[in-house]
Amino acid sequence: MSRAIFLTGTASVEPPVQPLAAGPLSASYDRGALRWVRWHSREILRGLSFLVRTPGWGTPDAEISDLTIEQDDDFFALECAAHYRNGSSVLSARIRFAASTNGTLEATATILPATDFETNRTGFVVLHPLDGVVGQRLAVEHASGGREEFVMPEAISPGQPLLDIRAITHSPEPGLSVEVRFAGDVFEMEDQRNWSDASFKTYSRPIGLPYPYRLEAGTPTRQSVTITIKDDVERSAVSGAADDAAVAEVAVGAPTGVPLPRIAVGLPARLAAESLAAAPQLALLAGARLLLRYDPAAGDVPDDIEAAGKLASAADLPVSFELLITAEADPRPEVAAAARLLAGVGITPLSVAVFPKVDEASFQPGEARPPAPNEPAIHQAVRESFPGIPAGGGSPAFFTELNRKRPPPGTFDFITHATAPTVHAADDLSVIETLQSLPHILRSAGQIAGDAPHHIGPIGIGARLNPYGPGPTPNPQNRRVGLADADPRQRALLGAAWHVGYAATVAAFGIDTLALGAPVGPFGLVSTPQAYARPWWDGAAETGVYPLFHVVADLAAAAGKERLAVDVSHPSIAALGWILNGNRQLLLANLSERAVTVRLTGLGAAGVRTLDAAHFENAATRPEAFRSGTNALSASGTLELDAYAVAMIFEGETP
Repeated sequence: MSRAIFLTGTASVEPPVQPLAAGPLSASYDRGALRWVRWHSREILRGLSFLVRTPGWGTPDAEISDLTIEQDDDFFALECAAHYRNGSSVLSARIRFAASTNGTLEATATILPATDFETNRTGFVVLHPLDGVVGQRLAVEHASGGREEFVMPEAISPGQPLLDIRAITHSPEPGLSVEVRFAGDVFEMEDQRNWSDASFKTYSRPIGLPYPYRLEAGTPTRQSVTITIKDDVERSAVSGAADDAAVAEVAVGAPTGVPLPRIAVGLPARLAAESLAAAPQLALLAGARLLLRYDPAAGDVPDDIEAAGKLASAADLPVSFELLITAEADPRPEVAAAARLLAGVGITPLSVAVFPKVDEASFQPGEARPPAPNEPAIHQAVRESFPGIPAGGGSPAFFTELNRKRPPPGTFDFITHATAPTVHAADDLSVIETLQSLPHILRSAGQIAGDAPHHIGPIGIGARLNPYGPGPTPNPQNRRVGLADADPRQRALLGAAWHVGYAATVAAFGIDTLALGAPVGPFGLVSTPQAYARPWWDGAAETGVYPLFHVVADLAAAAGKERLAVDVSHPSIAALGWILNGNRQLLLANLSERAVTVRLTGLGAAGVRTLDAAHFENAATRPEAFRSGTNALSASGTLELDAYAVAMIFEGETP
């Protein structure tokens, strides 16, 4: 049990996916859905599932029963009953998937509400992968009639790039075409890169229709999705999904001339007083800063600013500042009042970003928004109250909201937004897959920012806010829950590894600042008692640090250093390198639940510090001793990284 908790923060273990194959057509079954549909090892669809969304955009887990799976060399089929609950409302569906070696896959569902069921969306969802779709031509057949050719833009669409869909055909590679045909409703496509999902989602019913809508008790409806593959490529052998390479080759290259991002630790003002007890541990984060967010409308008070000043002084960490305002027209009084509060406690912020409070909520493109000050007025107000300090804007929420409300070019001194990986799916594999979408977000956000520096965060596996409902999802049972703030993986090795993967990805784009974590609480670096259960931690030493603490400490020490080019051959390994005092350093993470052997080249003699399940307790309860200890890297440069392990490599430092 402790290993599961060390890895993911919860004793609940996700069931393994089950491989399925019908000749060259393969997929993986995962709790009522198909993932990674492949043809001759080439991914053609990221997923095919049946989902229910509640009026608050929650996604109830399917309760699967009566599962049957048939499989031979040329065919596979599975059928199950799925039950969905939202309070006292219950909906059932009979779902069947059937695939043939000739390249056909059909999904059918009979939907039967046991009670009247209010829903924003119920039906099949098809996920197209990014590779083979972005920048490629799609053939679209519309439900209302007619066809069109459509090229999926590299830039992330703020709305639905495709509407009124009956069928979509894409070509993952020359000579190969994949048609996806829908029946039972009108479908449309959403660019899920907005939310850091690594996919395009085609769903029903259209978001432009009124929602929530009611499914009447006892009234059945039916949907189907049919995938037809046409392949004109000469292929030498039939194969299923490709296995990962046995050894991950990591080659450390030359300096890139690009500095690594500055590192900030998110600090909600309401947590400032509670965070004071963590000041000794936070003082170890040399090179970091605090990102103080003050939100009076959410209950933050001037005493919170005073506590933040004490924390910054005790931990010797400078402060960047974010302010949420409620003004409908003139932002100056609220900005000026915040400036007086900071000055009164001795905080001179390194930067200031101001957002209308209403921008925490999500609005469809073109939808009317509540009145709020415009961006030039906000920028001018910050200039007046914080002269000489960089004035930023963007979104207090996710990239989606920035993409749907773009500041006029040149308005702000920097642009900022956050991301969250559990908006649409909260399983471990989906969380890790969100890292694939980050380059797309970085490129699109860079177009919005123009020449202005780009800040990201605070990020985390959970959701600090919910733009699509009244608030983050409660998670009293310590589970993997979409849009929950208290996500157990945030305090586990998976969370640490995911953040390394995130930092390694965004660093290649010259990001100015990356904000992550918090001193304490659901996103905390330091363990303190909480109102919710924390398995293992509640019985451990009173003070300790989560694995993410060590990642933040390493990233903070590297802030501003010159990034090294690092070539990685394995999809489950993330790597970030830099130069410190003439020596190369490397931060590695295993992004999978399986151990991976890593072979490093381009380094001299080095020491290694490994954060994994075997070293978890020492890293948590004796952080300074853990950080000061290293083992020699083998002469061959080979090391074994356990599930979700993080390794810090120090060239020129040997025990």
